[in-house]
Amino acid sequence: MFTLLPNEMELSMRYLGKNGKTRLERMFHTGLDSIDDEQIEQAETRAGTKIDRLEGSGIPESLEGLWQDIKLLYSMIRDSILGRYKLPYRTIAAVSFTLLYFVNPFDLIPDIIPVVGYIDDAFVVTLCIKFIGTDLEKYRKWIRNGKKSDN
Repeated sequence: MFTLLPNEMELSMRYLGKNGKTRLERMFHTGLDSIDDEQIEQAETRAGTKIDRLEGSGIPESLEGLWQDIKLLYSMIRDSILGRYKLPYRTIAAVSFTLLYFVNPFDLIPDIIPVVGYIDDAFVVTLCIKFIGTDLEKYRKWIRNGKKSDN
């Protein structure tokens, strides 16, 4: 899971502020109820495009944990869409919302601001990972088993 060093986490949370965190939590939980099949497809397509683009440009070391989490969420939704891995709809909705938030350059903190622009993305990814915890662990186990076990 994405982790910042203690000083980075403290600075990040201070930058986001209590109101920002509350707003993001509300957006996340409200967003789960509004995700439809078209948005699920968009999340997979748009996240794949952004991941490919960013992968070639190099990821700052301080964002490597976040980057790995985003790629895992992308892989999870892709395997679900392709019918390789079954997920509960709420998990699909949470991952889709998170990926759509990630691809939006003009979210709470615009991504054009180097490193700082990903603080809100990191917070939403963290919310998602906590929300889908058990399903994410099962998915990781499925990957470790060579994507062969039943789920």
